[in-house]
Amino acid sequence: MSASEEEQDRVMGILEPFLERIFPIFPAAMAKYNEEYPAAVRAEHENRTAAGCVYDHVWTGFKSEFMEDDGFHFLHVRGLNVLNIRDEVVIRAKKVDANGRHRNHDSKQQQDFDRQVALPDMPPAAIRLVAGYEPDVAFSEVQRVMIRRPLIGWVSQIIEATENPHWVDITPQELPYVGQRGAAG
Repeated sequence: MSASEEEQDRVMGILEPFLERIFPIFPAAMAKYNEEYPAAVRAEHENRTAAGCVYDHVWTGFKSEFMEDDGFHFLHVRGLNVLNIRDEVVIRAKKVDANGRHRNHDSKQQQDFDRQVALPDMPPAAIRLVAGYEPDVAFSEVQRVMIRRPLIGWVSQIIEATENPHWVDITPQELPYVGQRGAAG
């Protein structure tokens, strides 16, 4: 087992008791956006506005679900909203693609977060993660909920089940480097 796989097992072990509470936050936020915002208003939204609205509902959902739990702290660090879980992991919510990568422009704060840089008021030893939702093409429902470790790149999909929600490794496989690009043969 590689160091990355060992880290994934350890981190997802920390999160496993909370998966059944984390997963529904994302589809509920998407449903709220699609059901409670008038269609005429949603039609005027750019992609970033729609994603921002869903993000706000996800963040509120995290607060509603975990505010009273011991060891859960909601931080606003240099422009980032993060959920600190027992100083072991710190989570940011994001809209992501099929590989669990966020697609917006990287701010300095986001780059520092992804690189595991020590940030003020954030526990230095905590692993920084992205909890992401992959929307369908119509932005009408959530296809998947994932936990991704930025830069190292492992990705876990949360599998919602009526009993025993769990996670599976969906880390994309990288193609091996085989030589010069564009070389004539």
